[in-house]
Amino acid sequence: MPKPNYGNRQSTWVKDEYRHDNRDRRVTFKFSHRQGSKKDNVRDWTTAIREHLQDEDVDMGISSTSGRVINNKKFNKKKKGGRKGSPVPVRKLLEGPTGWYRVIIPYGDKFEKTFIIKLLQGKLEPLALWPIAWQTQGTTVTFYVDEYKVAERIHSMDRQIQLPDGFKLLLKVHPGSPNVDMNATTKEKMKLAMAKRYNPNTKALDLTKFHADPDLQDCFCALFKPIVFITIIDIIEENIPELEALNLMDNKITLLSFLKKVSKKMPNLKILHMGNNKIREIQQLDAFEGLPIIDLVLDRNPLCDKFKDQQAYISEVRKRFPKCMKLDGIDLPPPISFDIAEDHQLPNPQQTFLCNAEGGTIVRQFLEQYFLIYDTDNRQPLLQAYHENATFSLTMAYPYGFGKDKNVSWLNWYATDNRNLLRVQDPDRRCKLLKQGHVAVVSFLQEMPKTKHDMHSFTVDLTIFTPQMLCLTVSGMFKELKSGHKFPPLRYFFRTLVIIPAGSGFCIANEVLHITNTTPTQAKDAFKTPPIVAPPPSPVSTGASPGPSTSMAPPAVALDDNMKQEMVNQMSIQSGMNMEWSLKCLQETEWDFQRASLVFQDLHTRGVVPPEAFVK
Repeated sequence: MPKPNYGNRQSTWVKDEYRHDNRDRRVTFKFSHRQGSKKDNVRDWTTAIREHLQDEDVDMGISSTSGRVINNKKFNKKKKGGRKGSPVPVRKLLEGPTGWYRVIIPYGDKFEKTFIIKLLQGKLEPLALWPIAWQTQGTTVTFYVDEYKVAERIHSMDRQIQLPDGFKLLLKVHPGSPNVDMNATTKEKMKLAMAKRYNPNTKALDLTKFHADPDLQDCFCALFKPIVFITIIDIIEENIPELEALNLMDNKITLLSFLKKVSKKMPNLKILHMGNNKIREIQQLDAFEGLPIIDLVLDRNPLCDKFKDQQAYISEVRKRFPKCMKLDGIDLPPPISFDIAEDHQLPNPQQTFLCNAEGGTIVRQFLEQYFLIYDTDNRQPLLQAYHENATFSLTMAYPYGFGKDKNVSWLNWYATDNRNLLRVQDPDRRCKLLKQGHVAVVSFLQEMPKTKHDMHSFTVDLTIFTPQMLCLTVSGMFKELKSGHKFPPLRYFFRTLVIIPAGSGFCIANEVLHITNTTPTQAKDAFKTPPIVAPPPSPVSTGASPGPSTSMAPPAVALDDNMKQEMVNQMSIQSGMNMEWSLKCLQETEWDFQRASLVFQDLHTRGVVPPEAFVK
């Protein structure tokens, strides 16, 4: 009898295993070309995998009621919620950023409003319940509360209150606030509520916790909503513009930047209380800047916690309200300021200011003669209007935003001699651009473009009038003639003149001329009034004084020897010729300095001037 082959038991089992037909258990992941919907394919896959896994399960002697064993670990499927009969944990209500919370009562329509409020109030004591914007939508009741402690208590009472019908009261609480529909009805209710809160004797309006007003329970009128706050300001402007005190405490106000022109709508407001709100930045108070606030309350706002130094806090407040004398109920030291007293009245604006009425006639006659000659083709007679040591400088600038105008008239001619000290830093160039001596001044004026001044646009200010000196400023508009433009450009000028007496008249000792383009508004009014033709000025006697001429004269006035000698010196300096040839040049051009300069330049360019003319 053959012995049993125990040593080959494993191999025999393996052979038997491989001899087993397992075609029905084969799993393939090849794409099936069988037609059908995608949903059917998913079901076929699920069925195939389930059958495969069930066929592979091997009973290891463990009862199926004991749970499934994976890697010698037992897993039991338990019911959600933990041990049977244990209370369901309640999530803590998170504090919202606005401080408002929405309370939802499913199936709350079955009960009266008073019943629900009384039921909740009994559970909330000692806290008070002020339901805002009560509303019933279908079977659901909603309202809002403005305190976190109240909202948290209501949240914890979910399914804790037994109702008469045997059910428990469902309460859902979430952070949030309703939208505001500001219509005529709501605005009228706000007016009535504000009227009851206004004290005409003290001109004070108390809007403390305005949303909790009993007359506003059916609508949501919280001041932290921009549309509500703006409506409040508009009502104040329309009905009580004389308001002097405003209390806005306990309104959960966060932002104020949406307010515009508050200082114009409440110009008399002096007392402003905004404590116990949610203002986080001191910059939010910029909306009230410009108001004459003397008493301000900001305590219990988050912005107060940002200031560790009380002086820094006071300084930031006084940047916006310089007249503030009381902050958060504490008297402040008087501010150091240079403000003009409130009862000080500034003088009315006027076109001409004269510090001395006697100087008006002198200034008027002087300017009429000056510009009458200045607007001619020959400005040489202006030599008599300047002191022999007179100084003159020119500045120019474009109006603000001139680059946006495509039709701007450029000031290229004046830019070359522009002595703007902010632009000209070189001391030598500054000195070179300064015209010194009456001949140099008038020579430069002769080179400037021809003009036609609008005398009716002049504004004259006589600021100093003494026997030794006059100081005046004159500004106005003029047309620039023969400048190459299609239309004569309009310019605006500003002259500062220092005038001193000389002989029996006056002459200019120092002048600063500023030229720019006119603005569109100025251009509309230019040359609108017809000019009054004045008779030509008569010559004024210069007396026996050998000094400079004391008044301006018409072009036919002869030059004295001193002026001629000064012109010769200037011609010699500018042309480089010696005194003899400079004198000859001026004599042949009848002492017309501008003409003499042009003739010299022409002859020198052609090489006609002999070399001995430059020998000194």
